[in-house]
Amino acid sequence: MNKMDKIKNIAIIGLGQIGIYLYNELKLKKNDIEKKTGKKIKIVAISAKNKNKKRKFKIDKKIFYSDPLKILNEKKIDILFEAIGLADGISKKNR
Repeated sequence: MNKMDKIKNIAIIGLGQIGIYLYNELKLKKNDIEKKTGKKIKIVAISAKNKNKKRKFKIDKKIFYSDPLKILNEKKIDILFEAIGLADGISKKNR
């Protein structure tokens, strides 16, 4: 197994209550997750409607994408969490 197999790139689309909770938990429990799985995890992309929205947790704006579809074209993603709450949003439109 090469080094790249040990790194799992993660993207989170949707930073409402669920998405921001997931983002924070992954950041807080990164060491535990890596120890238990034997894999390094790295959040490489996040997306939401509003980059500057006031949130409980600070987000890394360097990995923020206004257009979530660009993430799939520009990043190698191993795990994608889609947490968009609107029934008629991007999830439904791009099936």
